[in-house]
Amino acid sequence: MPGVPTHPIASGTAHLWFFDTKAFREPSATDRWLARLEDHERRRYAAYGTPAARREYLGTRALARTVLARYSGRPAECLRFRTDHLGRPEMTSPSMPGLFFSLAKTRELAVGLFAFDHAVGVDVELVAPIDAFEMAGHFFSGEELSELSRLDEDARLSRFYGLWTLREAYLKARGIGLALPLDQLVFRPTPSGGARAEFGPAIRDDPARWQFGLTWLTNRHLAATCIRRPSSGGTTQISHFDARGTDRIDMKVRH
Repeated sequence: MPGVPTHPIASGTAHLWFFDTKAFREPSATDRWLARLEDHERRRYAAYGTPAARREYLGTRALARTVLARYSGRPAECLRFRTDHLGRPEMTSPSMPGLFFSLAKTRELAVGLFAFDHAVGVDVELVAPIDAFEMAGHFFSGEELSELSRLDEDARLSRFYGLWTLREAYLKARGIGLALPLDQLVFRPTPSGGARAEFGPAIRDDPARWQFGLTWLTNRHLAATCIRRPSSGGTTQISHFDARGTDRIDMKVRH
């Protein structure tokens, strides 16, 4: 469409969008968005076994179509998608060369990370009480387990979710699912509260190629971002937007 920029996201910038899926407790909102989806999306929606799971899935589809309609200048219902071998959506029409995006969902929130010319991954979790140390023993490095053991219960829970979402975001950015030994991913805290990565030899990747961030989107939802660094190095600025409108939200992503 004339007037729509080829790269609606500025170089060196990524956009992190979020959407409150409680909106789909209203049947009218659900029906309106279901009508905008393709048949294969509606079939996938119907396959989810609980209303909450259906709301979360529909939230990712509504977010993706809202954002990509804004970037492409096409109506949300005119966008076309396919699913890759890992079950991730890819936009097939209109063509937007160089576009990368990643979607994630948890209870009450859907998120999406969008950029051009840089692979991206995002994950989000509702921070809820669990046996964090027991779960960490299956997936985290010895150094991270030692760190968790020194924390009190509340701090341990937040740190566990930070370490978990960082792993998920990295795997999504790589596009390889759960194919890596997760205990060889080590995320060290930074003074700003973010993360610096170190990889064991089985990862076969250079952590310096990636930029990691953590941010609280609500007082209960923690999101992690992973972005392939520009070839010249440096970091990518992340802007936040609420997909219920197009409001830009000033938040700090901690690196």
